[in-house]
Amino acid sequence: MDTKIKKLKEIDKTKNPFKVPDNYFAQFNEEIMNRLPEKEIVVPEPVSLWDRARPWVYLAAMFVGLYITINFLMKTPAGGNPAENQPVTQQTLSGSPGNADNYWSSVQITEEEFYQYLEDQLIGDSYFDYMYHQYYLN
Repeated sequence: MDTKIKKLKEIDKTKNPFKVPDNYFAQFNEEIMNRLPEKEIVVPEPVSLWDRARPWVYLAAMFVGLYITINFLMKTPAGGNPAENQPVTQQTLSGSPGNADNYWSSVQITEEEFYQYLEDQLIGDSYFDYMYHQYYLN
């Protein structure tokens, strides 16, 4: 251990032990750039008009297909009554807006028949079973 301390004391502290070559930092950038490999310049490929328009064409085709599908599904079946697939409005029920009261006043059904009809629908279509999670044997 004494030898190491003696060696440290022998070093001249006024003189810097590290040396830098002359004009090292003046030519530093040039040296680094000379050592780097040449960079290849890649020319970008031109983008064609089709490549730019392709997403828009696909989007338009999707909407046209959706429109055709909806129209196909909403068409009346061949030989069917077109009035069956039309939305129910006041005029389709009665023919004209003033005849709705006349239609309902001409229906002859008792309250008991009406409730019997509803009960048959609930039991027959299993709505009652669905609502109350009960099952009956017919």
